[in-house]
Amino acid sequence: MGSFLPLLAQDAPAFPSLKADLMQNLGAAAPEGFLCLMVLVVLLLDVIRHKGPSALYPKVTLAGIAIAVVLVCVGSGDHLVGYNGFAALSVDGLGRLFKLVFLITGALTVVFVMRSGKSYGREGEFQVLMFGALAGMCYLASATELIGFYVAFELVSYTGYLMAGYRLESTKGAEASGKYVIFGSVASGVMLFGITLVFGFTGSTEFSVIAEKLMAVDTAEPALMVGAIFTFAGFAFKAAAFPFQFWCPDVYEGAPAPVAGFLAVASKAAAFAVGLRVLAYGVGATPSLDALDPNLGQLLTPNMAFTEQVLAVAAVGTMTWGNLAALRQNNLQRMLAYSSIAQAGYLLMTACVVLHADVSDDALAAIGFYFLIYLFMNLGAFFIVTLMRRDIGSTLVTDLRGIGHRKPLLASCFAIMLISLTGLPPTAGFVGKFLLFAPVIGEGLFVLATIGLINGAISLYYYAKPMREMFLKEPDETTGDLRVVGFDLALIVALTVPLLFFGLFGWDAVADAARDAVAVAR
Repeated sequence: MGSFLPLLAQDAPAFPSLKADLMQNLGAAAPEGFLCLMVLVVLLLDVIRHKGPSALYPKVTLAGIAIAVVLVCVGSGDHLVGYNGFAALSVDGLGRLFKLVFLITGALTVVFVMRSGKSYGREGEFQVLMFGALAGMCYLASATELIGFYVAFELVSYTGYLMAGYRLESTKGAEASGKYVIFGSVASGVMLFGITLVFGFTGSTEFSVIAEKLMAVDTAEPALMVGAIFTFAGFAFKAAAFPFQFWCPDVYEGAPAPVAGFLAVASKAAAFAVGLRVLAYGVGATPSLDALDPNLGQLLTPNMAFTEQVLAVAAVGTMTWGNLAALRQNNLQRMLAYSSIAQAGYLLMTACVVLHADVSDDALAAIGFYFLIYLFMNLGAFFIVTLMRRDIGSTLVTDLRGIGHRKPLLASCFAIMLISLTGLPPTAGFVGKFLLFAPVIGEGLFVLATIGLINGAISLYYYAKPMREMFLKEPDETTGDLRVVGFDLALIVALTVPLLFFGLFGWDAVADAARDAVAVAR
């Protein structure tokens, strides 16, 4: 027994340090921890009440999301979360920006569900799924190593599967959930196999250490290329990017419209959040890790042509397939699903140049800014689809016939959202597209930029179809009545105003804020 006392005495000083690190880490991960706590709170509340649907649940969810927003905003400083040299999370501006996108999207989705006239928005189980999805997304936005990333990725995926098929009475919902599970399981398995290959070559799960090890590895090694492509499959699935986009239209059409909007914005943003961190923090030098060479990003850039090629092929395939498929759609919800695929293509196009040190910050800021405005224009469009399902029972484009004559304010707001999605002035969508294309053109990727511009021109056709129905056709006896008044109309106007304001006046301040948030020290 006595022989153990020196060892205990020797290890004793480590405990205060461990306690201090633990408290610091818990504070840094407060938003994720609080969202997980809210999962338990809603579950206990549901068990205690045991009275079925209630308006209390969405109110609790909105209050919980508001507190999580405060926790994200009050977090200060950029630092890594971990212990004894192992970094699990990075608390920085990039993570905070995307967490705000997730939380705002989640709050609006809860409101949309409440206004949909369906009872599932007032059930505790749905709110549990929402908190679980947000917790996983927030963790993804800060993840700096593969194990935590994969667990959070699966949490987001499984909650998405359940939310897509939550309405048990809907056969389309069941089909959507089933397809989502099948595609998601395959993508998850392929990605996990790719992660094992990457780990086998680098010997680490940390993004930064993987980048350091890649300096000494021949990137022409076939097995490493296969590992990189397989790992990319998971990101591509979550972002509905080519060639893993086939699940998206059927799932978005079959899922409840508010859930489809949530998946189109938050789920896509989660994939880009962790993907951009891999590019900008994993491949580039992370200044908080003293073990890394400050010039690591510049040294790796010449060796990353393969990564650029993968992203460029995915970008071209995603935007082209999404826009061409959207041309023939008469169902508004399905058209918006294909539109969201095309939008992911534009974002992937800009992600190609994140590896270029001279424009990396501009590219990251452009993607962050675009997600902020994409939140308003895409969720606004899906909210109108939600109201069409509630009041008309159909989401066909022809159901909008004559709305511009009968409800001019509603039709005008929807037109502004569609114009912004197209990327035309004077909306914020134009500013967002301009910022996305600027670094691509600046780096001389003219062919990629030209393909993007051609795709933007193609999208004009199908975005104009709803506007033609609303303003150029007279209502008839078959036209449904959209009862959009009061709170619903005010919410649509509130989602539209930022698209005009940021397009005409405030875009430079928001773009500068996004650039400051994602700035990467080299």
